[in-house]
Amino acid sequence: MSGPAANKYVTLDEDTDSLMSHQPDLLTSRSVEISTQTDASISSEGSRGGSMVGGIFILMNAVLGAGVLEFPYMFSKVGLITAFLLLVFLLICAGTTHIVLAKTVDLTDSASYHELIGKICGFKVLLTAQVALILYCSGSNIAYMVTVGDMLQEVCFYVTNTTVETHEYYCDRHFLIPVASIVVILPVIWFKNISAFGYVSFFSVASVFYLVAAVFVEYLTTEQRTPVNLWYPPANTDPLTILSVLPSMSFAYQCHMTSVPLYAELAGRSINRYMVIVGVAMFLATTSYLVVGYTGFAIYGSSVDPDIILSFPSGSIIMTVGRVAVTLAICMTYPIVLFIGRTALEGFVTEVTRHTSRPLRPNNEKFRISSIAIWFVVTAAVATFATGIKDVISVVGSIAALFMFMYPGCIITVLAWRQSNYAHVFVGACFVALGVIVFLLNLASTVNDHMKGHPDGMLSWWTFQVPLS
Repeated sequence: MSGPAANKYVTLDEDTDSLMSHQPDLLTSRSVEISTQTDASISSEGSRGGSMVGGIFILMNAVLGAGVLEFPYMFSKVGLITAFLLLVFLLICAGTTHIVLAKTVDLTDSASYHELIGKICGFKVLLTAQVALILYCSGSNIAYMVTVGDMLQEVCFYVTNTTVETHEYYCDRHFLIPVASIVVILPVIWFKNISAFGYVSFFSVASVFYLVAAVFVEYLTTEQRTPVNLWYPPANTDPLTILSVLPSMSFAYQCHMTSVPLYAELAGRSINRYMVIVGVAMFLATTSYLVVGYTGFAIYGSSVDPDIILSFPSGSIIMTVGRVAVTLAICMTYPIVLFIGRTALEGFVTEVTRHTSRPLRPNNEKFRISSIAIWFVVTAAVATFATGIKDVISVVGSIAALFMFMYPGCIITVLAWRQSNYAHVFVGACFVALGVIVFLLNLASTVNDHMKGHPDGMLSWWTFQVPLS
């Protein structure tokens, strides 16, 4: 809703047809009152201008990141067959939850992920989703900027032929982060609707495709390869090793927070049109994962680095250009994550002050611009000056599993329970369990890495889709 309607309340029926059916009717029983989101809510009549091509690029920008370079390492842990089966399983799960979210948008006319959760699951769950989104998106944006500084610092060392000990001030990450943020990120964060990020997303996707092509060319031009059995896990592999790669592979398909506003803004919105967008994006992403995973694993075998760029010869021009590509991809992903976090923040402010003497309804342009500016300055400052931030971001990033599986599972469970469809209740419970398992696995992996004394080890896929190095 927008304009004066944003100050009203909408009434939603708690009893609905099963989301898994093809009947979108709402059956009235008793009602729950949820306030409409202000700027986060998009008018279903006036803001549907998103194209399918733009949607594909936006969704690929969300799902495809420089973390594609981690796949050779994951393949080396479990072998090609197990990795392929895991990808297929996770692809099916991700596709199912996208259908769930899209159908729920049609049922509730929601325009954001947290608004959808609130309308189905109630006020308390709405607040948890908003807080989780704010934490996740702010942590991700900080991690993006940290990585931009690290990547550009290595590029600067290569160009100036210096090192950490001998570099000039302009090669210091404390200088590079603010400069890159102001020059590259700041101009592209002001769009009001997510569909406007289609052009920005093109550059991010093109940068990732360069990384895929670079690894593939390296595979074609490498004559000597490490002899290793590619198809099966190493002989000493245990089930826990296979479970350890599940979080990173799961987050390879993490784009659900973007999915809701993207579908809400889609011109000529329909499930079939959106499934084309999701299908193309997931197909290209999965193809990229398989190409990089297989070729990188075939070149370097079990000795491949978690970031395959680091496996290239030292000082390689491919590695240097690859770092630039990583930087560009990250900078172009930052605005979309900021958009999701900002709408959650505005919705949270609306809800927590609704029953106070001076309720805040951030439905004006001034609030939107100021919230974007404050978000940008705070994340840039923390990334530039905070120390020991990586471990904190690692823990926060585990929340992504909840957005992928747990909350969609809650939606299935709630709607199916109202219809006494216990088969779908079981399906929803399975998704909830999967989300909790992935969350705990990633959290345990982060804590384990820290306990082993590797504070600069990989931060998993959920944050910025690239390892910090």
